[in-house]
Amino acid sequence: MHELKNRSKALTKLQNILKVKFTNLDILNRSLTHRSYANELPYLIKENERLEYLGDSVLGLIINEYLYKRFESYHEGDLAKIKSTVVSEEMLAAVAFELKIGQFILLGKGEDHSGGRKRPSILANTVEAIIGAMYLDCGLKQTKKFILSVFKKYIDQVDKIPTMRDPKTSLQEIIQKKYKKKPDYMLLKEEGPDHKKLFTVALTIEKRVVIEGTGTSKRRAEIDAARKILNKIRHEGFEV
Repeated sequence: MHELKNRSKALTKLQNILKVKFTNLDILNRSLTHRSYANELPYLIKENERLEYLGDSVLGLIINEYLYKRFESYHEGDLAKIKSTVVSEEMLAAVAFELKIGQFILLGKGEDHSGGRKRPSILANTVEAIIGAMYLDCGLKQTKKFILSVFKKYIDQVDKIPTMRDPKTSLQEIIQKKYKKKPDYMLLKEEGPDHKKLFTVALTIEKRVVIEGTGTSKRRAEIDAARKILNKIRHEGFEV
């Protein structure tokens, strides 16, 4: 209790930065407690690794839901690539730097002296632990609001990376810029039994068939066609 009393000013400052009010300051304090600190006072305080485990799941759920709703035409593989980048150690550490989380972490003396407050792994894990604590104390709705307020801009940054984007979206931007129209996809044929169909589509630009694509659904065939033409544009100098 004495430890928490001494931390009240710091925890109030952190809540102001997070723009989230905790009812239970003890769980917020625990989310900031690195195992190196807990190991020095094992009978007094618990470390944050269980909260980190929970926060990782909550973060993944919220980011996945947001990506699913925002990028309706994206293939699941493209969504997975964006998600893995957004919740990576590098990105979580960037969030921690932005929110100045390092100054609030409780570290053991050795870890602190060796630069632990700036170590990406510690910063990333602490962000996840804070999210876990927020979920338990404030509920899913408030936690979702916090996560999206912080991570939306990082998702936007990742989506601008050509290799991360849905091929149909990337191609559409190129075609609209040049012709003021969207590319069209025309189903040419579907083959095979119901449980193992193969679809073939033609990608047309200005009523010209440019390339064909195949896939186990019409959408995947369209993505295949868009990916093929993007590769020709980027690597072969193909003019659409």
